[in-house]
Parts: sequence; C-alpha cells; structure tokens
Amino acid sequence: MEETHLDSEQEDKYVAFPGGIPKKWLDPAFYSFVVTFIGYASWIIFGEILAGRKADIPPLETAESIVTHLAAFTVLLTIITIVFCKGLERVMYYLDAKRIADQLKQRAEQAEQRAEQERQRAEQAEQLLEQAKKNKS
Repeated sequence: MEETHLDSEQEDKYVAFPGGIPKKWLDPAFYSFVVTFIGYASWIIFGEILAGRKADIPPLETAESIVTHLAAFTVLLTIITIVFCKGLERVMYYLDAKRIADQLKQRAEQAEQRAEQERQRAEQAEQLLEQAKKNKS
C-alpha cells in the first residue's frame, strides 16, 4: 500500500511527457522552447523566402523547405529540452542530497554535543551526591 502511495507521489512530480520533465521546470522549459522556436522560425522563414526569391525557386518549394526545417528543428529542440531538464534534475538531486547530508551531519554533531553536556551534568550530579554523602558523614 505504501509503495503505490510513494509511486503516485513520484508520478505527481513529473509531467506525462517522454523523458518525464519535472513539473517545476515545465513552465521555464515551455517558455524557452516557444521563444527559441519563434526566433528560429522567424529567421528560417525570412532567410528561405529571400533565398527563394534570389534563386527564382517556386513558392511551393520554398514552403516545403521551411516546413522541413521547422519540423526537424522542433524534434531536435524537443530532445534538447528533455535532455537539459533531465540534466538539471540530476544536478538538483545531487545538490539536495549534499544539503540533506550536511543537515544530517550537523544534527548528529548537535546530538553528540547534547549527549556530552548530559554526561557532564550527570558527572556533576554524581560529584554533588558524593560531596553531600561526605558532608553527612
């Protein structure tokens, strides 16, 4: 029962997309994808139309060339975006793991200090008890 709960928690962190982009990076990935695509599409469309006019290429061939460029670029950009997000996920995982390890180490040191303080208090209480016994005698 707990395993399915943990699995659903893990699934909630990712977008249903090939490669599984973490949800926290979906918006930045989407916006960077759109901005990059619009910039590249503008550049290709403008360049292909100018080249087609200079070379007297029929508009249909120019349009086919534009569509081919944009389709290939879209596939490549999608793959690059997924790889980049997965790379960021790994980096963040290791940074989080390091942070958690540092926190655990700090907590362990604090627990050791508290244990040492308690040991010293116990020794002081023992000494006071011994002194009290000596004073009574």
